[in-house]
Amino acid sequence: METRTVIVTGAARGLGQAMALALVEAGHKVVAVDRDAPAAQASNQFRSLAVDLTSASAVDDVVAFSERAFGPVDALVNCAGIGQETISPAFVTEPVKFWSVDDAHWERIFAVNLQAAFRLCRALAPGMVARGWGRIVNVTTSLETMLRIGMSPYGPSKAALEALSAVMAKDLEGTGVTSNVLVPGGPADTRMMPGVPEAQRVHLVQPEMMRAPIVWLVSSQSDGTTGRRFRANAWPADKPGDEAAQIAGAPVAWHGLSGGAAAVHGRN
Repeated sequence: METRTVIVTGAARGLGQAMALALVEAGHKVVAVDRDAPAAQASNQFRSLAVDLTSASAVDDVVAFSERAFGPVDALVNCAGIGQETISPAFVTEPVKFWSVDDAHWERIFAVNLQAAFRLCRALAPGMVARGWGRIVNVTTSLETMLRIGMSPYGPSKAALEALSAVMAKDLEGTGVTSNVLVPGGPADTRMMPGVPEAQRVHLVQPEMMRAPIVWLVSSQSDGTTGRRFRANAWPADKPGDEAAQIAGAPVAWHGLSGGAAAVHGRN
């Protein structure tokens, strides 16, 4: 069994927690990063770090902590994110108009959803390239959510992370380091969807659906797979990883749209 050192941000709850635990169960060494420290106990496979990713020193702190705990970092999963619920808990039924968003909310959402991810990628990519193997997995959102009414600045911040993922895949081509996107595939059962009645939450994408695809993406089975986006709710758990990836995957970002083409079918 291969063992990699993986950083997972936003790992105290929801999608990040599900992915961090799945990676530990798969035999990897995981550093779980969140503003609130994940509750799981430290072990020879798991460490947690409480840090505000918007702070200037956060990236250096995360990298130094991870390398002290487990050595060079092989994979980075950028899951930390905040959304419209931080502006208005009623954003689902009462969309937030872009002109009502103040600078503080705009800047914090971009700082967590985009800037922190970029800084971590920038800090870790050179080491991965030097070692000839690495994984960057960014959690964005459904393409339609990026453009939905009332979803600024969350939608634009995730669209920017999607574009960054595509650029990184091209920059990293031939290095052994890959850049991919993993999304739930629809509204997820997390704190970012407040106000949904308990009886209806079962219809949301459950965080556990992220487990199988993230384990495959961090493994050597995904060697050569880059510049792709995967929908967790379309990933058939009863299929081998390579086959499931074919079913649940599509090109990252807006491949095929430049020049006027509109081939966007199946890329939620």
